[in-house]
Formats: sequence, structure tokens, C-alpha cells
Amino acid sequence: MTLRHVVLFGFGKAQSPTAVAEVVRRFAELKELVPGIDDFEWGENSSPEGLDHGHSHAFLLTFANPQARDAYLVHPDHAAFANWVQPFVSSVTVLDYWVKSRAPGVSGDLGGSSVP
Repeated sequence: MTLRHVVLFGFGKAQSPTAVAEVVRRFAELKELVPGIDDFEWGENSSPEGLDHGHSHAFLLTFANPQARDAYLVHPDHAAFANWVQPFVSSVTVLDYWVKSRAPGVSGDLGGSSVP
């Protein structure tokens, strides 16, 4: 199975577009610096629901196994980025999950629950 690492950042109003672009650039650079990151993607919130809780940017990293994720978490380049980015972000949420199914009913155990 695939392990996803989701990071949500919110930036304060005082952060310039240039500063936000530098955060994105440095985060994306980790894919080349840290072994074990199989995929990296990011995007800006475009939801009209108003449920972003202050988060404006989403980052999705993919790992083949928990060992690769765990090595990423303690890697010096990740630690340096995590320390460097703190003054730029006003909110951070991190969530990891195992991909069980790409679409309901295709594969994986959905526990018998119905998804609207």
C-alpha cells in the first residue's frame, strides 16, 4: 500500500507572494534532497466551502512504506526546512494515511460504510 503525508499551511496576511513562493520552492526541493519521497505535489486552496481553517496551501508527499516516511521526518534537510519555515506559517496541519482505495468499491476495505 501507499503512504500519503499531507501537510497544510496557512500564511499570515503579512507574508508576501514572494515569501510564499520561496516556501513552496524549498518544500518541493525536498523531493530531490531526501531519499524515499516517491512523489510530491502541491496546490492552493480553491474550495468555495469556507472550511479551510486558515490553511491556504496543501502539500502531498507519497512514500512506499513507513520506514521511508520515518527517514524523511528525521532527515537533516527536512528538519532544516521545518525549522526555517516556522516564521512564515500561521497554521500547520499534518496528517498521514494509508491509501486503501482510489475509488469506493474498486478495492480496499471500506468497512461496509456507505459514502455519499
